[in-house]
Amino acid sequence: MHTGETQTFGSRVLKCLEPFDLTGLMLLVLFNKLKDSVEILSQVLVKYQAIDKTKALKASDEVRDDAFVSFRKSLASIALRRDKKKAALANKLLDIIRQHGWDIHAMSYSEESSHLTNLIKTIKGSPELMSAVTELGLTDHLEEIVVAQMEFEAILMDRDQSEANQLEINGSNASKVVKADCIKLFQAIDSLYTISQKPEYLQMANLINEVVDAQAQVIRARITRSIEKEENTKMP
Repeated sequence: MHTGETQTFGSRVLKCLEPFDLTGLMLLVLFNKLKDSVEILSQVLVKYQAIDKTKALKASDEVRDDAFVSFRKSLASIALRRDKKKAALANKLLDIIRQHGWDIHAMSYSEESSHLTNLIKTIKGSPELMSAVTELGLTDHLEEIVVAQMEFEAILMDRDQSEANQLEINGSNASKVVKADCIKLFQAIDSLYTISQKPEYLQMANLINEVVDAQAQVIRARITRSIEKEENTKMP
C-alpha cells in the first residue's frame, strides 16, 4: 500500500471497531495503539501535502506573467497606431486573448497553465493568426510565452515529484507502524475468537475482511494499469 492508502486503511479499520465494547472484549489497548499510529501518519501526510510553493516555481511563474503581459501590451500599443492594417491585426489577436482571459497572469498556477496552453494552441494552430504575429514583429514575444510556460511546467513537475518522494521517505516508517499495529489487532481478534467463540469477534473479523478486500481491489487495479501501461509502451 502507498502511504496515503495505509492511512485510509487504518482509519477504516478503526471505524469498524468503534461500535464494539472494546474494553470488555480486551481490545482497547491495541485499538488505541492503532489510533495513535494512524494519527501520526495523518500528521505526516498533512505536513507534506501543505508544502508551500517553491521559490523557483514562483520565479518561473513571474517570468511567464511578464512574457504574457509584454505580448498583450505590445498588441494594445499597435492597436492604437494609424496603420489601419496593423491595428486591425493587433485587435484580432487582442480579441483572441480576451476569449482566453485578459488577466491570465493573475490566475492561479493551474488556471494560468490551462489558459496559456489553450491560448498558445489557438494562435499557433491558426496560420492566419501566426501570420498576423509575424507581420507585427511579435514572433519573439510569443515564443517567450511558449518557453516560459514549458519551463514552469518542468519546474512544477520536478517539485511535485520531489515532494512525492520526500513524502514516501518520511511517511515510510509511520506507515510501517500502522501496518504492524493492524496486524497485531487482527491477530488478537483471531486468537480471542478461537478461545472464547464470542460472536463479536467474528463480526469484527467480517467487517475488517470487507476493508481488506476493498483495499486488495485497489491494489489489483493499480497493478493492472501498470502492466497495461508497460505493454502499451512496448508496442511498436
